[in-house]
Amino acid sequence: MINLKILLIGMPGCGKTSIGKRAAKSLGFSFVDLDEEIEKSQNKSINDIFKECGEEYFRRLETEKLKDFCSSEQDSNIIISTGGGIVKNNINIETAKFFDGYIIFIDRPLDFIMKDVNTSERPLLKDGADRLISLYDERYELYKDAADFIIKNDRSFAEILKEIINHIKTL
Repeated sequence: MINLKILLIGMPGCGKTSIGKRAAKSLGFSFVDLDEEIEKSQNKSINDIFKECGEEYFRRLETEKLKDFCSSEQDSNIIISTGGGIVKNNINIETAKFFDGYIIFIDRPLDFIMKDVNTSERPLLKDGADRLISLYDERYELYKDAADFIIKNDRSFAEILKEIINHIKTL
């Protein structure tokens, strides 16, 4: 395992950050949550960025941050938890692939997400279940097309984590 850049993609609430943090710790990798990095750089929440600047501005920031982390040589083994909409802009997938990024799609069934996610805290989900279903329909094929590996997140956290860690060890 030399110079791995693992990107976790999937719907909001699929487990990217929780799984990513634990997998990185177990593997001795760095971990980055792209949304948290954007919030730090802007000194405001994702919600506030969406309200004040709009989704298009946020997507530009997302692309810039992704490129920064993918192109950085100092983080040679890193897991990057991306925002749910990262696949909306094909340049993000192209950037990840250009820098030898390996993309894992965490495919969590929509009914599991609906039970777990507080939609009022997510800017694109504030309209509730209908919006979540719409985003799922819009993005699902994009996630599948971008992925190098797909894991169905319909089991226990421990089982999913173990499978992802074991898979990364084979790379």
